[in-house]
Amino acid sequence: MKAPFFSIVTTVYNKEKYIKQCISSVINQTFGDFEFIIVDDCSTDNTLNILKEYSDNRIKIFNTEKNSGVSFCRNYGLKNAAGEYVYFIDSDDYLEETILKRAHDELNLNPSDMLVFPYHLYMEKKKRVKRDNSKRTLRSIADFKKPFFANEALKELFELNYEVWNRIFKREFLLSNSIFFKEDLTFSEDLVFYCDVLKYLKTVTYLNDAGYYYRFFKKKNFNKSLVAEQFEKAFNYIKDTVVEKMGEEYYIQKVSSILNYWIIKLDYDRDLYDLACRLCNNRGVINIDGVIRKIFHKFYSKVKNLL
Repeated sequence: MKAPFFSIVTTVYNKEKYIKQCISSVINQTFGDFEFIIVDDCSTDNTLNILKEYSDNRIKIFNTEKNSGVSFCRNYGLKNAAGEYVYFIDSDDYLEETILKRAHDELNLNPSDMLVFPYHLYMEKKKRVKRDNSKRTLRSIADFKKPFFANEALKELFELNYEVWNRIFKREFLLSNSIFFKEDLTFSEDLVFYCDVLKYLKTVTYLNDAGYYYRFFKKKNFNKSLVAEQFEKAFNYIKDTVVEKMGEEYYIQKVSSILNYWIIKLDYDRDLYDLACRLCNNRGVINIDGVIRKIFHKFYSKVKNLL
């Protein structure tokens, strides 16, 4: 039996509210040569019953024996994938209906280890698409002729968002380089995975138009101490790769940039601030003390989010 062109992998845990839209956006694609691997991580709501409603033979449902986290489930999906290319999506997001057709045509024309494309931001609270991130997502690589060699554009590739849901990977590239998600991470796992990809990446191509709808929740319940702990693990994982490829100064800039964003997002969390100061030797870290500075940074973060 011929292997599918794409293996789409999603992990799901208690997403009864969103999983139908996710699945529909996949099975109703204009391009149909794919398998859809869904790994249920011991959901306790109605998610599993919803999954059982589908009879599409492209859908393959796996169940974990215990709740194991997104990294374990994505790895499980990758190990069971048969497609030439692998695409990881989140179960509360959804796809634009032609993205697989456009990705297939681009990868046939320009076979590459990775394909990247812009995404739409869907504002859950207002139930509308706020913007398409086309220019923002691709502005660092849009001038490169497709396909291009990764070593010609390392800085530009490092400047891309690090989430996996707006890029597609050649499965053999991931497996031959033993690139998997770190299973001790429940937060910032995409950051480490993407840096592992950049360590070995040879060829890249891209699409100019958005193909993914990322559902943005304004407020999420974060365990602040866990966020700091997970980021420290993640930065320890990526340090050698980033320093080797880009240098110590760039590593500090990258760490401070990411942590500054999260310090603001989590209302000037002291644990994250202390972590940033320690990892960056107090360089490039925002000052969290003082009312005026807080007002400025709140305003700046909102303006930046609109660009």
